[in-house]
Parts: sequence; C-alpha cells; structure tokens
Amino acid sequence: MPIYEYEPDDRECLMCEGKVTVIQGANDAPLKYCPDCGLEVRKIVSRASFQIGLSTSPDRAAQKGFTTWKKSESGVWEKLAGQGADVLVGDPRDVQAIKQEQKPKKVLDLDQGE
Repeated sequence: MPIYEYEPDDRECLMCEGKVTVIQGANDAPLKYCPDCGLEVRKIVSRASFQIGLSTSPDRAAQKGFTTWKKSESGVWEKLAGQGADVLVGDPRDVQAIKQEQKPKKVLDLDQGE
C-alpha cells in the first residue's frame, strides 16, 4: 500500500510537526481531517521511494552509461564512477540560498503563553 503525506490546510500544527504520514490504498479517498489532531488537511506531493531488486554499484551504473557522485561536503560532490567531471562544486551563493530556504524546525515552548 502507498504511503501518503498530508499537511494542515490553512495553519501550522505543532502536534503533527507540520505533516502526517498515512498508509492508504491507491483508490482510497484523500483524508479531510488529520487522524492525530483533527485539523483539516490536504494531500501533498512527497518524495517517492522504491527499491530495485538487483544490487547496484557505481561501477555497474557506469557500465550502463550513468555517472555516480558522492557528496563529500556542503556543495561538493566527488565522482565515484562514470564519465564527466571528477568533482562538482556548487556556487557558494547557491549553497547559501538553499540553506536559507530550508524551513527552521518548530519549537514548542510550553512555558510561553500566547
């Protein structure tokens, strides 16, 4: 069964840390309410994940025409196998822009009154 992600429709939820993961059938109707907190939710596009039955390696991927890189540090990837550049280096301004776009983690201070 597929795993779907939902997030609150018009507000942030501190109970669900921004989203909820639900196992549903592919033909099941989307949830309208969060099963944890009860807020209205909407289905979001999430990262797909699958596993290939065969074992793969960078060298085997190179034989099929793919190039494999491994991240060695922030903004730098080193080639493991295949054609192309030995090292890919991201522009420091782009790396900084991506870091700034990342959402900060939510902190719930129970001692702070609203």
